[in-house]
Amino acid sequence: MKTTVLLKKLFIVKYFFIGLAAAFLLHLSGSCNKDRSNPIAPDNNDDNAEIAIIEEGAKSAETAFLSGDVNSIKNIFTDDAKELYGTDISQIDKNHFIKLGEALKTKELKVYTGLYAEYDYTKDGITYTFAMAKQEDGSWKLMRF
Repeated sequence: MKTTVLLKKLFIVKYFFIGLAAAFLLHLSGSCNKDRSNPIAPDNNDDNAEIAIIEEGAKSAETAFLSGDVNSIKNIFTDDAKELYGTDISQIDKNHFIKLGEALKTKELKVYTGLYAEYDYTKDGITYTFAMAKQEDGSWKLMRF
């Protein structure tokens, strides 16, 4: 009787492993083969005219931060960014904005699409990102920093 119970348990374990193997094979067959060499493939199509407009928006952001003027900074924000940063931005020290403006001089365009652009910049030896979004009028404004 003990051998019968033991055999039943072995059959259950056997089917468990068969099910596990089947699930693993199904997972492998349905997975996409991703190119690991470039995990973020930007939609960079070397459209120099669009890049120039994006750079113009980034330069406006740099100039606004270098001015240290809160109203100038708010003018380069998207509507969503204005809502996100709200009145909190008015409480930040002007010198912090100027220091950020200086750091934005190191900006480098990393990724862009027709509606979104992302830059890297370095401040105090640390690399940060800021993002810009294309507006309905074709201009680019700061959405995140």
